[in-house]
Amino acid sequence: MNFKKAILIIAGLFPLATMAQSGYTISGKMSASNGASKAYILTFQVNTYKDKDSVAIKDGKFQFKGSVTEPEQAIIEIKYKGARISGNQSDHVSFLIENSNISIVSTDSIKNAQISGSTAERERQELSALTTPFTNKIIKLQREFSKGHELVGGKTAEERKAASDSINSYVTQIRYINQKFVEAHRNTYMGLYTFNVSILGSKFDPMAVEPMFHQFSAQLQSSTLGRRIAERIETAKKGQAGAKVTDFTQTDLNGKPFTLSSLRGKYVLVDFWASWCGPCRAENPNVVKAYNAFKSKNFEIVSVSLDMGKEQWVDAIQKDGMPWIHVCDMKGWKNDVAVLYGVNSVPQNFLIDPQGVIIARDLRGADLTSKLSALIK
Repeated sequence: MNFKKAILIIAGLFPLATMAQSGYTISGKMSASNGASKAYILTFQVNTYKDKDSVAIKDGKFQFKGSVTEPEQAIIEIKYKGARISGNQSDHVSFLIENSNISIVSTDSIKNAQISGSTAERERQELSALTTPFTNKIIKLQREFSKGHELVGGKTAEERKAASDSINSYVTQIRYINQKFVEAHRNTYMGLYTFNVSILGSKFDPMAVEPMFHQFSAQLQSSTLGRRIAERIETAKKGQAGAKVTDFTQTDLNGKPFTLSSLRGKYVLVDFWASWCGPCRAENPNVVKAYNAFKSKNFEIVSVSLDMGKEQWVDAIQKDGMPWIHVCDMKGWKNDVAVLYGVNSVPQNFLIDPQGVIIARDLRGADLTSKLSALIK
């Protein structure tokens, strides 16, 4: 499990009450002698940050004006005279736009700026102050016991288990903090956002979270984020055991369209994976074992790849020895079938009976073979 990924995405938005003001004014102040020449504001658009506006910095001061219909995540980036700054080397600060008067003040680098005037930022910082100590402990353990995806040598099994237990404990405490925060912020956008990234996460039980979602105000439920959450819940319902599977058509390895319903009458495992996914590749031998045991007993596998390059996709299939049906549209996380099934993380799988009904999901290790053994005699 990628614990770092699970808990580092802790960013929030803000109370809808702050939207009463017609627009925002962002006033920045820096040292006039540090060479800052231009300020850029970037907002989060379609899964990435894009330039929204830019202004010259005069006497260490800059200002942006505009309005938002709903809260937005943003970045202020500073360009210095004669400097080539890009990517991770850029001087920038992340914050939350709301329709209010926001002040950004720094005596040196903008990344050290103090931000005030934003209720959103205050709530975000309150939550961050509670979760960051546990986040830092997790990062420290990860650095101590692993380098990239490789385990650091010289650590005993007992030490690794103790570290894993500690990480699990810290993750549990972070989830508890987020849960309590959500319960105390049913009428704020920050509460709704935390519900989305922490309570829902990448996998959730739609029947369990739906009543929780309906505890938010009607205004929040009808917001853009609220509607997106409602769609996520409805999509997740389609993947629950007992639901009729949603049919799809996608291009196979030979460039021909494959339709899931063409396998009606068989037990089918729809398996979501990618060549770049370490846990997926580690799980593939278990899937191969199950396939070899039941391929002649009315069982088939359809692997849906979240790859974006055919060469890597085909190479992984050959190396892992996966002789079943493979489909991919080269859209990565935006794979049409993945979106249709609400897949936000891999590996994931859905086991479908001969009538096209989902009977199990996320079968890992020996569980897949055990389940098939109970079903197929």
